[in-house]
Amino acid sequence: MEKTILKQLFIILFFTNLLFANSFVKSKIRLGELKLSFSSKIEKVTYFKLPQADGTTKYVYDIHGATLPYGKGISHHTFRTIESFRMGQNSPTVLRVVIRSKEKDLDKHQFKDNVLFIPLIYGLSSTIEKQKRALVVEEPKDKISLPKEPTIIEETIEKSSKDKRYVVVIDAGHGGKDNGASCCGNKKEKKVVLSVALKLQKRLERKGYKVYMTRDDDVFVKLPKRTEFANKKKADIFISIHANAAPTKRVQNIFKGLEVYYLSPAKTERAKKAAEKENAVMLEGKDFYTKNAYLSLISETKIVESHKLGLDVSYKMLSNVRTSFGHVEDGGVKPANFWVLVGAQMPAILVETGYITHPEEGDNLMNNRYKSLLAKGIAEGIDRYLSHK
Repeated sequence: MEKTILKQLFIILFFTNLLFANSFVKSKIRLGELKLSFSSKIEKVTYFKLPQADGTTKYVYDIHGATLPYGKGISHHTFRTIESFRMGQNSPTVLRVVIRSKEKDLDKHQFKDNVLFIPLIYGLSSTIEKQKRALVVEEPKDKISLPKEPTIIEETIEKSSKDKRYVVVIDAGHGGKDNGASCCGNKKEKKVVLSVALKLQKRLERKGYKVYMTRDDDVFVKLPKRTEFANKKKADIFISIHANAAPTKRVQNIFKGLEVYYLSPAKTERAKKAAEKENAVMLEGKDFYTKNAYLSLISETKIVESHKLGLDVSYKMLSNVRTSFGHVEDGGVKPANFWVLVGAQMPAILVETGYITHPEEGDNLMNNRYKSLLAKGIAEGIDRYLSHK
């Protein structure tokens, strides 16, 4: 009897959700633009992209508050710049559109009322943007007046992330009594990452961000205090900067690459080892159950946003350092249990700037130009993430 009541309640809730949901109605492609129409006004659209190994990119658009009725979709469309179109229900309240393309970028989408406009050609503006530029009211030619800026009739469109002054907390790993990874006498992780962090601070401040540092000198800060500080500052983003090290001298020529980690259970042995190295100071002497309790405080939303941030930062870092230092190994964006990220209430990533124990990367990390390019890449990655938020 109880099971029957629960089943009936579930069915009622399911159909009630469908009744009041913003349903996808139709789609069409015209003049290089995909138009998606819904039954009611669109609440919010978030965007990110995922570069693929075959040279294409998956451009992902999440339409919040929308649902996909049975039998509807956009996979039947074809267009010269697009490999494939996909549409699916990512969660009960988020409808996801995935466009796979070799185009450089497809980030000029806009929405108004119940229609989402997605240009399918790099650099092409959406219909809304064109309409807005066309709605310019000029003074009559026979009226004598002082020159002034044309008046643009305002329309309701999605605001850019640049309308807000974002807060970023930069965490230079280790410090004071904790050297972090070391190699060859003078190469110390705590010094390298502080240098990168200070350069990043200057770049972000020039861009208009409000920036706070967990340390700006050679001092030791406990790991929990770092994210606690970020939470108190109500940071929008938390970036922890580190340098990696090979597990033994025998393999120091093998381990190399720029890596970015976001908080989630580690899936590879290499990710686990990296987390163990960074967590050593905090978790020393703690038993297995205590460690797991510490590292289980993970929010699903934070994982997704941190992953997006990591992808943008990794892409921009590699793009910048490769301009002057040739092929720098891409270590990827990976999940791992880093204690320093656990308490952060905002999207948070840990950046491994390279292996201090690798002959070439170790020398790069001592190079001022290399560290400046790392900072430039991280700053541009943050810009990229927030512009699509």
